[in-house]
Amino acid sequence: MIPTDDLPTPTANVLRRRARAAGLSMDAYVRGELIGLACRRVPLDAVVEFLEAERPGRHDAEIDADAMAVIRDYDLPAQTWSVLARRAGAAGMPLSAYIRQELITSARRTTVYDVALEMLEVQETNPGLVIDMDAVVAAARYVRAE
Repeated sequence: MIPTDDLPTPTANVLRRRARAAGLSMDAYVRGELIGLACRRVPLDAVVEFLEAERPGRHDAEIDADAMAVIRDYDLPAQTWSVLARRAGAAGMPLSAYIRQELITSARRTTVYDVALEMLEVQETNPGLVIDMDAVVAAARYVRAE
C-alpha cells in the first residue's frame, strides 16, 4: 500500500479531503482513483502503443514488492494494474514509483471543488472565521478562466 506518510503532505491532504467529501476511506478513494486513471487515456498511451507495435513482447514495468503490495492492498483489478504496468514500463519506471507519481499529479490538478473543500476545512478548523463560499468558488473559476 502507498501509505500517506510516503506521499508529500500537500498530496496526502488533497486526497484525504477528496476521500472525506466522497464519504470513503482513504484506501477506497485511492483505489477508485487508480481504477479511474487506468480507464482514462493519457498521452503516455501513445508510447505504449508504439512500443507494442514496433517491439512486440512485454514492455510492462517490473512488478516489485512495493507494487505487489499496492495491487494486493487496494485489491486492484488485473485490467487496472496491467494498464498501469504498461504505462510505467513505457515511462521506464517501477510500477510503484509510477503509481506514486500519478497520485501526486492528480492531487496537483486541483479543481474548483478542491478549493471549496480546502476552504471548508479551514472554516471547520476556525469556527469564528466566516468565508463566503460563493466568492471563493467565483474567484477560483475566474483564476482558472472558467
